[in-house]
Amino acid sequence: MAFLHSFTGQAIAAVALAHALLLPLLTGGWISAFAYGLAALGLSSAAVAVVGRHMARSVAELRAALARFGASRNPTKPFADTQSTGLDGLHHGLDKMYRRVARREKRLKAAYKAAELENAASRILAKQLTRSQRIARIGSWEWERASNGVACSGEVFRILGVNPAQFSLRPTALRRLVHEDDRRAFGRWLVQLARGNVSEGLDVRILGQDGELRHVHVLGEALLGATGSVSGLVGTIQDATERTRAIQQIHRLAYFDVVTELPNRSRFHEKLAETLEIAKRDGTSFAIMFLDLDQFKRINDTLGHAVGDDLLRVIAQRLTRGLRPDDIAGLTHAKAMEPHVCRHGGDEFIVLLNGVTTEEEAARAATRLLAILAQPMVLATHEVFISASIGIVLYPRDGEDLDTLLKNADVAMYHAKAQGRSRFFFYKESMRAASAQQLSIEHDLRKALEGEQFELYYQPQIEILTGKIVGVEALIRWNHPTLGMLGPAHFIGVAEEAGLIMGIWEWVLVAALIQHNAWLAQGLPKITIAVNLSSVQFSDPALAERVEEIARVVGVPLDYLEFEVTESMLLVDSDAALKTLTALRAMGVKIAIDDFGTGYSSLSYLRRLPLDKLKLDQSFIRDAGNEGDVAITRAIIAMAHSLKLAVVAEGVETQAQIDLLLSLGCTTVQGFLLGRPLPAAATASLLRDSATNAESPVAHRSDTSWTNILQAKPAAVVEAKRNDDTSNVASPR
Repeated sequence: MAFLHSFTGQAIAAVALAHALLLPLLTGGWISAFAYGLAALGLSSAAVAVVGRHMARSVAELRAALARFGASRNPTKPFADTQSTGLDGLHHGLDKMYRRVARREKRLKAAYKAAELENAASRILAKQLTRSQRIARIGSWEWERASNGVACSGEVFRILGVNPAQFSLRPTALRRLVHEDDRRAFGRWLVQLARGNVSEGLDVRILGQDGELRHVHVLGEALLGATGSVSGLVGTIQDATERTRAIQQIHRLAYFDVVTELPNRSRFHEKLAETLEIAKRDGTSFAIMFLDLDQFKRINDTLGHAVGDDLLRVIAQRLTRGLRPDDIAGLTHAKAMEPHVCRHGGDEFIVLLNGVTTEEEAARAATRLLAILAQPMVLATHEVFISASIGIVLYPRDGEDLDTLLKNADVAMYHAKAQGRSRFFFYKESMRAASAQQLSIEHDLRKALEGEQFELYYQPQIEILTGKIVGVEALIRWNHPTLGMLGPAHFIGVAEEAGLIMGIWEWVLVAALIQHNAWLAQGLPKITIAVNLSSVQFSDPALAERVEEIARVVGVPLDYLEFEVTESMLLVDSDAALKTLTALRAMGVKIAIDDFGTGYSSLSYLRRLPLDKLKLDQSFIRDAGNEGDVAITRAIIAMAHSLKLAVVAEGVETQAQIDLLLSLGCTTVQGFLLGRPLPAAATASLLRDSATNAESPVAHRSDTSWTNILQAKPAAVVEAKRNDDTSNVASPR
């Protein structure tokens, strides 16, 4: 095909065509050979001329095109050979054009490659930007005023929780996603931006199509057109859900108790200050209840802190839900009564009764709370009972500022605790003096041990039929430098609350053992010395080791030492009690149950625990003629005898009580009738007389005597009792 389009091909084709036209004439005889030659030459020349002219025109046009191409690239320097004639010039021009096209192609390829690289970099940058937005949880958006359309990055859809295929990117659709409480603020923010004003970011809540509530932070600015008018808005939206939750968590940690989720002391004091300000302004009243759980430490120590925390949570729920205005304030202004509860710290709670004006209303609230707290609580596998002591103050009667009100409520609460717990008291000015005295006693107690201000008194335990002292109970006395001789009721409770009881108890034990050695050195008979254990000592897992160490240092055997424990101490953790008592018994220490019958008396723990003695509480024999008490006393004594336990009746003060105990089979007593607590020297004299003359302990008393007591029953009865006791009652070890 290329040959046919060339000049040679077209010339040959023209000559061939001329001969083809004349040849039939020659063969038909129409023309001679000479005419054929001339005609063929003429036609061939004409055809070649036409082809040449056409070719020359094409060459001229090509030359002109080359000139235009050269001029288009560089008008001042066209192709040098395009002005020459002939095919050589055309050849040179075409060669120039080829080289220039080649250079242009090379530059285009280089530009294309650079564009490809730039495009790839742009794609990488776009991916990085998308990834960065996803990591930072921030998306970009743009609103065009003319089209009222919104363009945004893919991260915006994820932040908003919407499906891009199902969501219309219009301002109205976006506004519907905003929480209804935040829509007005969001609309005002957009208006400020649309007016060209600079506006700070805004935090709004978003409710996405998935139903999840999100917190977002939006930023934006106006886009200005050529005329300076606002043509649209552009900005970012950031997912602030985690940040908001972190801020809320920090706020909760700062103002709310972690365990109970109640307002803590700081937050509640703000509420109290606000309530006080309103009350002063409006002339209204309110009440504050300071509540402290009774024996909460014992629950923590025995059941563990996890159960203790569960208990605090249940208490918080009961305090919060239990104060119904209708039940407390009455129907007259029930709606005005507004209770608020906080955990003040530890096992202390404060209840604000806003709107309570009288003691009657506050008492109704306190009574209801005590009843609610008294209900049993099941925590894990444990059924727990708890009570509380409540102190109450009224504004403005009991103080005009928060510090005074809270201090007075605290004083009233401690007064309630001192009066037996599980009760409430209103603040009275006299309580402050009592509280100050208690603080003074606590202060003096800390000096009492160092100053050797304590002294032991001993009360005998006497066998009625023989008049023999079979044991003594060591009772502490405090020879206070200004208040005189104080009994344990005046300071033991304070010592327990102040954490001083361990030191005092160790002093009692050491003093009693030293005194035992001193009596033996004086040639007095060996008798059992009883020392009381408090719940603090008994809950100490190292009690047995501590007692053994003290006995080793003092240098005394433990066969004549007796510890008195109460039923309540044994029931807190029976397994731990069994372990402790077994360890003590293995060392030779005797165990007696004190005040038996006042707690949850049970044959079960009496049978399981290693016990030696049962001390019958004085409440059962106080009224010797009460048939109910007599029946209970008879059952207790019979139960003790069946378990081979010695029985000692406490608080014996009358002849009628002696007669009753003898008739029921109890022959060992302790009480003021036969022997009051005496100092060590007087007790030594009593022991000496008891060893030489059985009737001497009461021979010098004017109100009665051993002879009178023994003669109160016929001799045959006394003898029968003696024989019966010898055969049925286990003697103390």
